[in-house]
Amino acid sequence: MLYISEPRYVPRVWGSLTVAGSETPVGEIWWLYHDERASSVLRNTINGDTTTVDDLVSTDELPGKDEYPVLLKTLHTADKLSVQIHPGIGGGSLSKEETWIVLAAEKGAWMMGGLKDADMNIFLDLLRKGRAEEALQRISLVTGDIYHIPPGTIHSLGPGLRILEVQSNCDITYRLYDWGRTGTDGKPRELNIEKGIEAVDWSNAGRPVPAGTEGRVDRLKLKADYRISDIRGTSEMNIPGGALIFISSGSAAIQGSEVDSPACLIADREGGELVLIGEGYLIEPGGS
Repeated sequence: MLYISEPRYVPRVWGSLTVAGSETPVGEIWWLYHDERASSVLRNTINGDTTTVDDLVSTDELPGKDEYPVLLKTLHTADKLSVQIHPGIGGGSLSKEETWIVLAAEKGAWMMGGLKDADMNIFLDLLRKGRAEEALQRISLVTGDIYHIPPGTIHSLGPGLRILEVQSNCDITYRLYDWGRTGTDGKPRELNIEKGIEAVDWSNAGRPVPAGTEGRVDRLKLKADYRISDIRGTSEMNIPGGALIFISSGSAAIQGSEVDSPACLIADREGGELVLIGEGYLIEPGGS
């Protein structure tokens, strides 16, 4: 059985989307989420009945001991994101990795990824002086670029981007640097420098992994707790049980009904069938 997930719009100070009822621009659309507070509402593509990710996980219709293991978002940037890092280079439950697929990029778009020099003391000194960008490696981005961000990777995004973000379902992020920006309350946003420095993978200067170009995933380079497959053209697809598909362009036909992009669908343990006419990404929890 296939379900279409209802998106959740999340305001961010750096966001580029204007949504009625939100004074702060929207920077993230959560296409599939699940934690102890809330989970995605799902609509059955056959009869329109609704359920939630939480309901399907608790009845073993979806994978996950307590939570579905993958979170799926799109990021929409009008300004720089904070410089961040996720924990987990030693493994354990507090481990977060993510993969960025560039769906659209304005001319001159960029990301920050890792340090020019793996010297902790130099980086710390620049952080405290408000000059962290001097130590950060800037990477130019074009539509179709793919980067994997393992735990311990120092990263940020610049403006003018629309990114598909696939990530492990962990909400721990340490903010190292925020460009001297203030939040919606007019105060500087909280930094987590000490914990963040401890989380850096100094063995590779906290750098991301190039994992594809032109929207094509390089499976030899993408090593993650999920598998991503790029799909394009007209394809009759059997969606494996527990997997997601994000339709990035075009549409999908499901037993006589049509779902236009952008959209996220998820299959229960029985799986489901659709015809994709366009482009999309199949995400399967469990390792690449």
